[in-house]
Amino acid sequence: MKSIAALVAELAAAPRPVLCLDTCVFLDIITTGNRGLTDLVEVNRRLSDILVTTPDRIQLVVTSLVLREWVQRRDDVRDEVTKWLAHTDRQILEIHRAWERLGRPLATPRFTYHDPDLVNRLTTLAESLLRSSAVLHEDTTCVMRALQRVKWKNRPSHNKQIKDSIHLETYLELSRKVRDAGYGQPVIFASTNSSDFWEDKNTPERPHAELVDDLATADVVFFGRLPLALRHLGLLGPAATPFAPPAGGP
Repeated sequence: MKSIAALVAELAAAPRPVLCLDTCVFLDIITTGNRGLTDLVEVNRRLSDILVTTPDRIQLVVTSLVLREWVQRRDDVRDEVTKWLAHTDRQILEIHRAWERLGRPLATPRFTYHDPDLVNRLTTLAESLLRSSAVLHEDTTCVMRALQRVKWKNRPSHNKQIKDSIHLETYLELSRKVRDAGYGQPVIFASTNSSDFWEDKNTPERPHAELVDDLATADVVFFGRLPLALRHLGLLGPAATPFAPPAGGP
């Protein structure tokens, strides 16, 4: 873990786009299948590859609270997916049984998908991105600002929850500090928490109106989906070509 000041010094010495993430982005990697978002698996896998092969192209940043939330919620999310796979297997069985009762059994075998290896591999992918992230220590000033959001019921603490405000205030402060140091690279915050950060559930490209001024003042760009953030950074190509190659690459 490192302080905001330490990360600012690193970024000033080796500038690269900054992508700040909340916990939901990592948890979503495990639940993409049962929530109809399997394309995100490929997006996250390729992002992980970029971080390994060309780490100077982007800097992921998380708060220490993201790590804590990940540990607290990971097993529940894994259990959700495991139950989905078991339910899928039962549905497939009933489809085969229905055809058999009609006297026309299906020629295709009845596959089963309740395999813990899938859940384990998705978890490993999420953890690889966490390991590639710069983790920021809890900052007292940012926590106090987050408490003020709770006190006044300001978004994202309009429902008196403080965690998302800690994430937000930490990333706003990081951006302010790097801008003060003359940093010209983009700083992006991505959160799939539509209830607290999005304008509405159908507009992941726009933050809620109550957050626009705070983000703009700190020069932070918000997106509600990881692919939108990566496309903004030039890392995500058209649908047919998921990721743009590194400069000078094939």
